[in-house]
Amino acid sequence: MWDDDPYWFFWFNDRQGVYRLELKSAAPLDHYDWVAAFLVKYYPATSEPAFRGLSTLERLLRESDVFDTRPADGAGGCPCHGHAHDQDSERFKDLDGGCGVPQIRDREGIPPDFFFAGHLFLAHWADAGTVITAKSQTSWRVQMIEDYVVPSDNGSTIALLKKGSVDRDYPGQDITEFLYRRFTAGWKRFYDAPLERESRWVSDGVLFSSDGQTLTAEASHQIRRIILQTTLTFSDGIELVPPADADTEGMIEEFSKREV
Repeated sequence: MWDDDPYWFFWFNDRQGVYRLELKSAAPLDHYDWVAAFLVKYYPATSEPAFRGLSTLERLLRESDVFDTRPADGAGGCPCHGHAHDQDSERFKDLDGGCGVPQIRDREGIPPDFFFAGHLFLAHWADAGTVITAKSQTSWRVQMIEDYVVPSDNGSTIALLKKGSVDRDYPGQDITEFLYRRFTAGWKRFYDAPLERESRWVSDGVLFSSDGQTLTAEASHQIRRIILQTTLTFSDGIELVPPADADTEGMIEEFSKREV
């Protein structure tokens, strides 16, 4: 699919929600053919624990008719088009209860930070291998520092966010690492890569405070920031050096290039 940026939807049998992998940039890089940066977003099912971690406005949107979608019909139909209730065939029967994605007409109106979970990066050298990196934190948490009334378009009150309450507590690491593991496994199988090495860095994460209008960030010992990196080598005897990453500076390296 393509809104402002190209993106892909992923449905997994062991996740109730739907992943959106959004390409933000792609460019050549020294010693690699290209490097690509993605945002990881996740539309949780309303029955999932992750749904309860969304902000008030995200939950309201997820429960609205914006997400009242069914698989597209027609010879070339696919679930990601998210058309309304005109499904007649047996295609995508497992999604008859809902696709879990927003309708096409509404997608560009969704704020870009809604449903955000983490980042995914790929650095690829066709003759050597690929470095896959995931970045997130255990929770993307927003705590209210003032009372705030969420207004509707007609001026009525949608919700009251009380000072001291947590408006968002989204499990970014759990969501992002799941996709990272599946993506890495698929990439390794596609290229039949014989060697896989993994590295991991951790540090204090960031807690966000909100007065309803602005967000401020501060370091938090309760939240962990985590970077995972897998180096896939396509043939024996190749030493693939991951791209330099300033984000790992000041982080604790729990292990490096461990064979898995």
